[in-house]
Amino acid sequence: MKSFSFKVLYVSLFVPSILFVLTLPVLERVIQERIALPIRQQLIREHTRLLDGSASLYEEIAANIAAVLHRGKATRLGADIRVRVLDASGAVLYPFYDRLLLSMQQGEKSLALAPGPLFDDKGYLRQDTGASLPELFEKYSAYIEGLRIEVSVAIPATSWLGSLTLLVYIFMVVIGLYLYYQRSSRLEEERLQEMTARMQQRLEQEKQEHARQVDARLTEAQLRLADIKRQEEEWLREVERLEKEKISLVREKSTLEEELLETMEHSEEQEEKLHLLAEEVAKKQERQAKGAAKEEAAIAERFAKLYRNLELDRGALRGFAQLNDEQTRLAAEEMLKRLNDGDPNLKVRRKIAGVAGVDAFELGFGSQGRIYYLHSDSHHFRVARIGTKASQVKDLAALQGLSA
Repeated sequence: MKSFSFKVLYVSLFVPSILFVLTLPVLERVIQERIALPIRQQLIREHTRLLDGSASLYEEIAANIAAVLHRGKATRLGADIRVRVLDASGAVLYPFYDRLLLSMQQGEKSLALAPGPLFDDKGYLRQDTGASLPELFEKYSAYIEGLRIEVSVAIPATSWLGSLTLLVYIFMVVIGLYLYYQRSSRLEEERLQEMTARMQQRLEQEKQEHARQVDARLTEAQLRLADIKRQEEEWLREVERLEKEKISLVREKSTLEEELLETMEHSEEQEEKLHLLAEEVAKKQERQAKGAAKEEAAIAERFAKLYRNLELDRGALRGFAQLNDEQTRLAAEEMLKRLNDGDPNLKVRRKIAGVAGVDAFELGFGSQGRIYYLHSDSHHFRVARIGTKASQVKDLAALQGLSA
């Protein structure tokens, strides 16, 4: 095809990659601007809990940033979003590994981890500041306003977002090539029509010249005319047969196309149903996970207030939340209260079969309930696991893992 330029084809091979490379930094800046604002707005939500010392500044910032990133579509599409939170003095509040690295570099853990004079190294508000309540509020507000948020975004080329961007440019280039091909085809067709017209004109002239020569040989042609007519009749019959066969093939093609369309529609319906089912399952699992997390948080908060001599691991909180029977929960909580109060009449198993190298103890509750605890360094009891007979194997494995 003379009207189709191969230079255009060569350029189109590199255009998607060039546009992709130029677009990624723009996308990263857009995502960075859009993610920084909600993080700033939702960085601290539980001011009351921070001020009364029941919540850690580190945990509050980490939880709120994780929630903002989880709600963002960019993270789910594969964008690598990194957030750093620093106070006015340059102390790193988030993420944890940056704080740890800073403390290792400075060699002074307490100074490196403490977020200013208001909070201790665990992020809880200091109770020994000696400031009045208005002064404390003023210092707290000034500290929070001085927090600095640094957001960096990187979009890997192999991520969903990067792949979709590249596919969009490839699709645009393909559409452009298609339109260019249509234009080239139209120009080629016009050129062929012009050449056909010239050839027809020349053939007409040659025909007239040939007709004059045929007149001289008319007699000879009349003798062959009969044979030509017979051949013509045979050709007409062949043409008629081919026309009928063509009609039959066209009908067969139409039938096959209809069947193909029906099959494709049915396949698309099935895929749509599967997609809807997958979305419903994902939403249900997400709701269940959020509900379990909220319940564990509520249990942890309640136990921290009621049983101050107990330190409950996350596995113990999860095991307590998974006790479906309310009677079983009451029996477990009764044992926890007795353990917290130091009841000397508790029936404690001091040797647990299947656990070696861990100084752990076992309390029974209900018909099949079990509480596994250890003595902590702070003269408290560390409750490692709460479960039943059904979760015994998993609980013992977790206890054994404490010795590693």
